[in-house]
Amino acid sequence: MDQKEVLEAINYLRKYKTETDRIEVKTAKGGFPKKCYDTFSSFSNKYGGIIIFGLSEDNDFTTEGVYDVKDLQKQITDLCSDSMEPTIRPDILAFEFEGKNILAVKIEEILQNKKPCYYKPSGIKNGSYTRIGDRDDKMTDYELYSLQSYKDHIFEDTRPNKRANIEDLNLEELNSYIEKIKSTKPHFAKNDFNKCLKLCGIVDSNKEQVFPTLAGIMTFGEYPQSFYPQLFIACIVVPGTELGDTGSLGERFIDNKRVEGTIEEMLNDTMSFLRRNMKTSVIIDENGNRINRTEYPLEALREAVANALIHRDYSTQTENAYISVNMYEDRSIKSWNTIWYEQT
Repeated sequence: MDQKEVLEAINYLRKYKTETDRIEVKTAKGGFPKKCYDTFSSFSNKYGGIIIFGLSEDNDFTTEGVYDVKDLQKQITDLCSDSMEPTIRPDILAFEFEGKNILAVKIEEILQNKKPCYYKPSGIKNGSYTRIGDRDDKMTDYELYSLQSYKDHIFEDTRPNKRANIEDLNLEELNSYIEKIKSTKPHFAKNDFNKCLKLCGIVDSNKEQVFPTLAGIMTFGEYPQSFYPQLFIACIVVPGTELGDTGSLGERFIDNKRVEGTIEEMLNDTMSFLRRNMKTSVIIDENGNRINRTEYPLEALREAVANALIHRDYSTQTENAYISVNMYEDRSIKSWNTIWYEQT
């Protein structure tokens, strides 16, 4: 960090009259600010940023100066070294600006596997912050869980369900799947059926019991929603451009369906719902051959739905969230219908 970088940040603040997700100011005319650990935490957990001590946000970012450069720098380094976990190593620069001394601190984003950076006296739950615009917000339980999962290498899809047993899986499909893998992987084929299931992440076992994993149930379960009732897809066709719009007869939905089953079954049933509710044009080419052209490219839709199912968050924090597939009358510049996917 050099003076040029700090001056550019000050010019930005004065031009747009606001702090940003990477620039923060702190008044320090009367002493070390009582609370600034939240910004040190949020910058470390997000993109990094610059904290400028000696400007007043309330007075259009005018220069007030700092009470004592040497003591302020000591307070900052003590905070970063003794009160933040993991330790922060800031880049600190003091210089004279508009006749007064200011001090700039540059915080780098820490490595992903070191997050969250938090204020130790408050603990990880109440001392971890993230930067949202010009605010330092406490991290939610879900944000903390996501970081902890990454750090601890937690794989949610192989989490065993101790309410289920092997009889809750479709054994016929399982046998077919395992035999198919054995035919291409000779070393894998040396193992017995139960060991193969464990190697594939379909079950988790100890010396006494075998439990299907979340992945096993969602892929081969006879009825996965008996264990995960919220892991379904809600498909609706809206007679308008927004949820809540009604049709000419007061109807809220033109069509709707709750799609359940395994991931493959939900994919196929959702595609059937979409095909049922989209237009299909019939084109006769120059050779007299008939070509059916759907309103949306089916391959693209299938890929989108598959991604929603496969890459959704299956953590314990979101087990009550389902996937929504909404078809609207017109939400685009051109007069085309649109489809919206989200995890709700």
